[in-house]
Amino acid sequence: MNARTALCIDDDPVVHDLIDFHLEGVVDRILHAEHPASGLSLASHEAPDVILLDVEMPYMDGFQVCRELKQMSVTRDIPVIFLTSDNATHHVARGLDLGGADYVIKPFVAIELQARVRAALRTRRMIELLRVHARVDALTGLKNRGALEEALARQAAGVARKGGGYAVVMLDVDHFKRVNDTYGHGIGDEVLRQLGAVLGASCRPADMATRYGGEEFALVLADTSQEAAIGVCERLLAAIRAIRVPVPGGEFGFTISAGLAMAGGEYPADDVLQRADEALYHAKELGRDRLVIWTLAPADDTGG
Repeated sequence: MNARTALCIDDDPVVHDLIDFHLEGVVDRILHAEHPASGLSLASHEAPDVILLDVEMPYMDGFQVCRELKQMSVTRDIPVIFLTSDNATHHVARGLDLGGADYVIKPFVAIELQARVRAALRTRRMIELLRVHARVDALTGLKNRGALEEALARQAAGVARKGGGYAVVMLDVDHFKRVNDTYGHGIGDEVLRQLGAVLGASCRPADMATRYGGEEFALVLADTSQEAAIGVCERLLAAIRAIRVPVPGGEFGFTISAGLAMAGGEYPADDVLQRADEALYHAKELGRDRLVIWTLAPADDTGG
C-alpha cells in the first residue's frame, strides 16, 4: 500500500503543529507550507492524497489557491479540505463551489478532523481506482487506446529530453471475422484474451501493451533499438502461432500480422503510430502472419 500523504497550507505555525499531532496514524506523511506559493509548488511536485488549506492567508487566500489547484492536471483530483474560522454558509458554499471536498472549523475537534481526512482519503482512493479502470480494456486486461496515447506522449517527451529511441508495433489478428463467423463471438473473445496475455507477458516494466480497438493491438517498446524490437516481434509471432484455442470437437490456431516503426534519431515521433499502421497494412497485403518494418525507404518485409 502506498504511503498516505497530506499537505497542510497555512500561515500559522501552531496549526501545523496541531495537524501533526491530530493526524498521527491517520496519514503516513505530512508536508507543510506556510505560504500559498510554496504550497502550490509542493502540491504539484508531491501530488499528496489530501490537502488541508487555510482560507485566510496573506497575498493569496485559500479560495485562490484552490482555484489554482483545480486548474493543474496533477492536482485537479486531490481532495481539498478548507480550514476556516468562519462557518458562515456563504463562506463554506464558496469553497465547495470552487472544488473543495470538505471544510473544518478552527479550533479543530480532533475526532472530526480525523474523520474528514479519512473520508477525503477514501475519495482519493476511489478516484485513483476509477482512473486505472478507465485506462484498462475489460476483455484483455491490457491498457486501452487512451493509455496508449499517454504513453506515446511520455516517450516522445523522453526522447526530446535525453535522446535514444523507442518502437511502436501495431498488431492485428489475421482473419478475425472468419473466427467469429465460424466459432462465434465467445471464441473470438477468447482469442483476444489469449493474445492479450501473450502481449502482456512480453513487456518489460517500461513497455506497454494495449488493445487499440477490435482485434487491433499496439506495443510501445521503450528505450530500444530496431534490432531488439524486431527480436521481440519475431518471438511474439512464434508464440502466437503456438497458441491452441479449444472448441467443440477440437482446437484451432491463429496468427497475427505486425507493423513496426521507430521513433527517435532520424525518425520523428509525431507520426510513429501512423507509420506502424502503414507497415501493418503492408504486412496484410503481403499475405499476413508476418512482420513488416517501416523505413525511410519502401517498407521492408522480414518474412514470417
